[in-house]
Amino acid sequence: MTKLMVHRLRSLRGRRLALGLIVLVVIAWTLAIYVVPVLPFVPRSTADLKYSVIDKVGNPLVCTGWGMPNPTFAPYQEYPHIVADVPTYLAILRRMHLPTSPLTSDQIVTVYREWLKLNAVQLQRQGGNYDFEMFPGLGGASETLRNEMLGSVDSFGHVSNVHQGSGIGACPICLAGNSPISTPTGPLAVSVIRTGMHVWSPGTDGHLDDVVVLETIRRLDAPGSQLIYLVLADGRELTASPPHKIGDGRILSSLKIGDQVDGSRIANIGLVPDLLGYTYDLLPSGATGEYFVDGILVQSTLSHKR
Repeated sequence: MTKLMVHRLRSLRGRRLALGLIVLVVIAWTLAIYVVPVLPFVPRSTADLKYSVIDKVGNPLVCTGWGMPNPTFAPYQEYPHIVADVPTYLAILRRMHLPTSPLTSDQIVTVYREWLKLNAVQLQRQGGNYDFEMFPGLGGASETLRNEMLGSVDSFGHVSNVHQGSGIGACPICLAGNSPISTPTGPLAVSVIRTGMHVWSPGTDGHLDDVVVLETIRRLDAPGSQLIYLVLADGRELTASPPHKIGDGRILSSLKIGDQVDGSRIANIGLVPDLLGYTYDLLPSGATGEYFVDGILVQSTLSHKR
């Protein structure tokens, strides 16, 4: 056997060995990403636990883009943040049977939709298990009130004690709880306003009237909800749901920087998380049924009851 043939044989063996190692690495990677995390005896990631809840209860109510003329849909802006949350990203890839290689535009949109769905399921650790909370997504429009669904899920994805909670809510339509309402005794958070209290309301002649609150509402919002935060050039602020109307009838989500509101210009406006979980509204007596939030005139979502 010539030296050339020996060299070729060794080279061939080296290539086969390298190919074998590549195959082993691919198999190990596939097992690590797609198989091992969902084995019955392996604790699940938080995202996988949420998928277990969804499989048992059904899809949750997703409020992103709710109440907006052009719904907020930002898959490409959010995608880097999703990828950075590695356990959640890999859970989505497994769920949707997507590759770990670079994704197409359509696949990125799919990942984003699943991420929104996961955000709409809330988990709270209780000992070795988690309590979950979500609003069912099927049946009725986004603003249609529905009972929250509660239950438990253990670290291996076993869901139990599924039942309707006492909380009733949907996508938000009202004000953030810390919104300052203008009253004759000074500003008060909308969350502490009660029936029979007094607030300022404009009359038909434009003068301020000291009126009585006829009704209040506190609404439980679906997990993952967003509100609009607006700042005027004169410093006044408003945080409320996208479909809430200001005094002239425009909805918050239709406004943009530079628009005029109540004699001032919008300096900043954008979406913020609904961290408090509840939104509030009130119905004042008087001719208009309107009231002021930090000096900004708004309409009541309860005005239809007048």
